[in-house]
Amino acid sequence: MLVYYMVLKIIPVKVRELTSNRITMSKHVINHHIRLLINTLAALLILFGVTSCKRNSNSSQTSASILGVTAYRVMPETFTVTIRATGDLLSWEDVELKTPVSGNVLNIYFNEGVYVREGDLLVEMDHRVWSAQKKGLEARLLSAESDLSRKLGLLDIEGVSREEVERSQAEVSQLKAQVEELEVMIDLAHIRAPFSGRLGMRNFSLGAFLTQGETITRLVQTDRLRVHFTIPARYASLTNTGDEIAITSSSSSDSAVAVIYAIDPIISAASRSLQIRASLNNTRNFVAGDFTQIIFGVEQNEDALLIPAESLIPELNRQVVYIVNNGQAKRVEVEAGARTRNRVHITSGLAPGDTVITTGLMEIRDGMQVDVRELNQEAEE
Repeated sequence: MLVYYMVLKIIPVKVRELTSNRITMSKHVINHHIRLLINTLAALLILFGVTSCKRNSNSSQTSASILGVTAYRVMPETFTVTIRATGDLLSWEDVELKTPVSGNVLNIYFNEGVYVREGDLLVEMDHRVWSAQKKGLEARLLSAESDLSRKLGLLDIEGVSREEVERSQAEVSQLKAQVEELEVMIDLAHIRAPFSGRLGMRNFSLGAFLTQGETITRLVQTDRLRVHFTIPARYASLTNTGDEIAITSSSSSDSAVAVIYAIDPIISAASRSLQIRASLNNTRNFVAGDFTQIIFGVEQNEDALLIPAESLIPELNRQVVYIVNNGQAKRVEVEAGARTRNRVHITSGLAPGDTVITTGLMEIRDGMQVDVRELNQEAEE
């Protein structure tokens, strides 16, 4: 204001006075007075500029020291700890049928891809030689048993020695063993389905010679499936056999419910995870080998504290949040539990009513003045 007064009032008056008295003053004196006025004006302008800069600087520093943020007020709520995992569908039973004996294929009794029942005959290998040998041994066995019976009758009247009777008994036992061996070989030549299921493909034809151990086809039980998946070790104590899980097929998007029937007693040291298997009654034509999404709830907490996921700051071996405390940012270490898509369950470190800062986290520091410009009390799931 002083500068304005000098410029608008005093200086013009002085200039007019000098102009009106130019007759009585010498030129040198007039020039001296004008320079004095100009220097005075310049000094006042500099003083005004410095004062104005200081005032603007102080105002900027005050404004910059307070950080405007958005915050979220933490309140207890009901929360179900939900585990999301990926799993594989496995057949309940799955076996590659192989030839137990070498020989030619005498008959084929199945079509590829069909459903068969336990005990159904699938392939008959050539067993005619063994069947003929069995008939010969059975005839010899019949004769040996008759001879043994006669000798046992003579032994009572001492018409034959006990040594001869024992030789006859040994011969009968040996023939019986040989017959049983041939029966086993003949039975092995008849390859049957060990359980009910669906057959795969075959790569041989009638009359082909198959060596022992060569693959005939694959048999898969499809009416019941296993769901194999893993969960983090921290949920081991919350999972029990009999718990139900919801699965969704990645290929067909069909959903179903399976029941946990087995939990691995050992946590993997490499992955810190626990293997689990569930049983699924396959009424919707799920296919073994498919990839599935798994969801199941393991615990319900009535007083859970949840915060927006973006407010959680990961640091080395710890996780922290910033809360508002008397207009200042306060750094707090927390322990995080289960997560939803946008929120995190905090198991320790926060109390009901705490105000958690959700924005400005790149600039914020512990103890910094903050101004909560928007307070959200609900977070999106």
